[in-house]
Amino acid sequence: MNQLLQLTDTYPLTAAQRDIWLDQMTQGHSPLYTIGGYLEINGAVDPERFQQAVELLVQKHDALRTMLLPGAGEAGLPMQTLIAALDEPVPVQDFSDQPDPQASAQVWMQQRMQIAFQLDGSPLFRFYLIKLNETSFYFVAHVHHIILDGWGISLMFESLGDLYSALEDDQPPQVSAPSYVDFIQDDARYRDSTRFLRDQQYWLDKYQEVPEPLFVARYRDQYPKQLAPSRHALWRFAHSLNERVDALARRHQSSRFPVLLAALYVYFIRTSQRDELVIGLPILNRSNAAFKQTLGLFTQVSAVRLQFGVDLSFGELIRAVTRTLKQDYRNQRFP
Repeated sequence: MNQLLQLTDTYPLTAAQRDIWLDQMTQGHSPLYTIGGYLEINGAVDPERFQQAVELLVQKHDALRTMLLPGAGEAGLPMQTLIAALDEPVPVQDFSDQPDPQASAQVWMQQRMQIAFQLDGSPLFRFYLIKLNETSFYFVAHVHHIILDGWGISLMFESLGDLYSALEDDQPPQVSAPSYVDFIQDDARYRDSTRFLRDQQYWLDKYQEVPEPLFVARYRDQYPKQLAPSRHALWRFAHSLNERVDALARRHQSSRFPVLLAALYVYFIRTSQRDELVIGLPILNRSNAAFKQTLGLFTQVSAVRLQFGVDLSFGELIRAVTRTLKQDYRNQRFP
């Protein structure tokens, strides 16, 4: 049974949180924003010690204790509170007696990922410990994206490992960490600043006209009342190709990323017979060292608009993409 203790102050959602909340509302009861993964643990695990480490993890990082208060903000938006304490048990799922424990665990994890979180004041994370055998375990973490991003997931896994190791070695665990409240307040200051107005004008100027979508949804008629299935596509680059890309980037005083964007730009303008491309790029949005050590949602998406003359050489295109990225990065915080 979950124990929720002592509500603290309430805060508005940050810009990144509002984006996710608004989109989640259009999708209904959907696991679209359920994120997470699992950490392989090679070695014996003491479930009681692991439970204690998780309790310390939740105590240490207040973003994990985020609760949404539906309708408490302006215009029907929720507010959020980072409650003082949250007791959330970590169930142990034992697959050691299955013919193929890893395959059974993978199926189980995928099924659990399809369970949507309720944005009604309930906890926004689920943790599990999976036992494959006496010396092989998975720590499974599913969270709603509104409280954590990919950078934060990595920080959380690292922090949990440190806490468990400290308990195992009878050392005092480190339970202090930067608070997500600092970013909430920083986000509010930004929205009231002249920089916000300057950034806003930059993007309004850039998108006075919005281009037509590059892709048209193919499954809208096939799935009229539900989400179309999403998929992941993965291509691995040969090491030699990476080396050639890096050499090309150095030749044009750039990095690998603008080279890859330039290649995408050439491909899409040729195959779609158009002269511009807009790509949504995830932005880390962690502006200082403290934020880089803070669990929470910081990531936003920056809409990079690439539009260049067809007479550019590929080297000139790389340099033009690099300049565009630098300009956008100066104004990237605007949601």
